[in-house]
Amino acid sequence: MADEKLLHALSERGALSTENGIRVVDASKLGSDRPIRKTKAKKLPPVETVALSEPVSTPAPRPTEEVSEIPVLLPPDTIKESIMADPEAPTGVGLDVGTSFLVAGRFESATKIHFKKLRDCFLELEPKSPINQKFIKRGLDDRKAPYIEKDGSFFVLGEDAFLMANERHVNTRRPMHRGVLSPTEKEAFPILKELLKRIVGEPRVANEKLVFSVPAKPIDANFDQLFHQDMLRSFLKGLGFDAQPMNEAEALAYSELLEEGLTGIAISCGAGMMNVAVMSSGDPVVTFSTSRSGDWVDAQAAIATNTTNSIVQQEKEGDTLDLANPDPSNQIHAAIAVYYGNLLVYTLEQIAYDLSRSPALPKFKDPIPLVVAGGTSLPKGFIEKFKQALSVVNMPVTIRDVQHASDPLHAVANGLTLAASMK
Repeated sequence: MADEKLLHALSERGALSTENGIRVVDASKLGSDRPIRKTKAKKLPPVETVALSEPVSTPAPRPTEEVSEIPVLLPPDTIKESIMADPEAPTGVGLDVGTSFLVAGRFESATKIHFKKLRDCFLELEPKSPINQKFIKRGLDDRKAPYIEKDGSFFVLGEDAFLMANERHVNTRRPMHRGVLSPTEKEAFPILKELLKRIVGEPRVANEKLVFSVPAKPIDANFDQLFHQDMLRSFLKGLGFDAQPMNEAEALAYSELLEEGLTGIAISCGAGMMNVAVMSSGDPVVTFSTSRSGDWVDAQAAIATNTTNSIVQQEKEGDTLDLANPDPSNQIHAAIAVYYGNLLVYTLEQIAYDLSRSPALPKFKDPIPLVVAGGTSLPKGFIEKFKQALSVVNMPVTIRDVQHASDPLHAVANGLTLAASMK
């Protein structure tokens, strides 16, 4: 039965009338006795979409993009004249081809470089049936995960591959191993080509200069980096760039040792290798690499804790890891700290031994700085751990201090971009 009080109130308001014995409600006169609470719609961030080339089936990975204001590799007077004469940003691309990350840099103004970053890995999903194939495709599309369809399988790329591998407790696959194209990964070059194409884009001008990183010849492993270098240069030239290689640690020095007269030691701590350059007034007089780095730590810690390399890497990249004071209740953190200590002592001993035998090592008049960068140097406590290892190694040169690059993950790309922008 209708509420008589409510009907009376509606009649008083003029919202209720009777026609031919039927009650009729005029909605326009209803109103409300209670205030209406208004809520703001949550504003979603814009989603970047990138057109893909065949055979890619989904939007490209959205690279992480950052802008960094940096010192320009030109004398101060030249900088001023260059800005006045040419208000447009310098051309040129710096491309750090890392085992774990790809980082590309371009000038967006006379003093600012814009960086893009992509995780250098992939995960293959092999359908068990035609029906399963359709549902995998639907799931990847719903997730907006970038992938390539090839030979009936799905190859998920970049950050989504890393996250999905950890969800499934498996390891990602990488087109790079120890700083060069993986000799055992048959999909290495097609996948790396796809990732590179997405991160560098098209040349701004015809035959735009692109300087890409290459590792130095290792002193503790037997493989050659020349094949890797030539394959990259050939592909990047095919994209329309004037592609030129540069030693990874040399690029780090150009980024971080400008105020030191480009004199000192630069160590790029990547995932696959440690690259070393001894600089004397801008000249890389000694360059080499060692074959243990972040991936080695991941593999050893994964064995010690019975987990996967990808899970260890995820923990290593987290905010809670402190190499100098690891949480004893966290088995993975404890293992990472142990193997980092082992890695740094091993690396510095190799460096000291090789430098002591090098006839090209300069006799520096004064103690020199040592600068480190790269993804493997990112965890909290790394510099403290590095200094501890350095204190037990007899270096053939006197180190004044150990410096951490102001932007460790982009420092190599920064130096490469500076080099690419020079006329």
